[in-house]
Amino acid sequence: MVKALSFPMMAERQHPLIQPLLTWSDEELVQHFQKERDRGCYFVALYCRYAPLVCSVLQHHGRSPVQVDYLFAKVWHGIFFSLDLVKFTPEGVKAAEEEARSLRNWIVNRTATLIQEDLPGIEHITYILQDAPPPLWCYLEASLAYLSPLSRLVLVTTQTFHWSLERLRAYLEVQGETYSLEELNQHLEEGLARIVEYLPPDIRQIYLMSDFALEEVSAVQPTLEELFPNSVEEVGSHVDGAPTASMISSDVTGTTDTSIDNLLAEWERILSG
Repeated sequence: MVKALSFPMMAERQHPLIQPLLTWSDEELVQHFQKERDRGCYFVALYCRYAPLVCSVLQHHGRSPVQVDYLFAKVWHGIFFSLDLVKFTPEGVKAAEEEARSLRNWIVNRTATLIQEDLPGIEHITYILQDAPPPLWCYLEASLAYLSPLSRLVLVTTQTFHWSLERLRAYLEVQGETYSLEELNQHLEEGLARIVEYLPPDIRQIYLMSDFALEEVSAVQPTLEELFPNSVEEVGSHVDGAPTASMISSDVTGTTDTSIDNLLAEWERILSG
């Protein structure tokens, strides 16, 4: 007998920015999500509406709770980055080559498809759902795109793979890039500050301001765990040592930004699993 899993708490459902949206139709939420890129509340409202459904589908699959949390996050990650493609038609919804009778069915179909994929072993999953609700995780990842290439690389390697700055400095030096520890630390601090600034203001209010306070953003001091939750360690022993040749570009040439972009692309490929 499969043990029933608890649904996510979804405290955001009670937020005053979200409650009025729970009466909106799926089409209204999706269209506003597509048109108002500086507001995250529409995606959060969809998450609150359909997260229990996704959980219900996953809990009958018989996976471990750790793998279910991982799948749950991956489902919403995929939905977030595909929602721009969703169009409502008289027959239902269409997203690229995917068609369904409703947004609800489309979400169920995407969940069922993901269930069929191979999963990393439990020992390689360190994602903790309570530390990083999927909407916050998605918007943090989207915010990374606005950082400089080096700042993104510093954040990914130190906050996700837990490299020290000394280790990162040595790694970059091998690749022909020389930075002092002070410079790398500056990029780390700047990246942590700016990634919060690049979040939609309502996402900051919902997830990073305690007690739903509408205080100034500058007063918010999120922890590293809030900003960069544990993720999936899918690269095994490669992370414990220097990256292998298949993980980095062997020909690192051109300007510094281009070089860092090449290195960052490989890390992001690893993260996307």
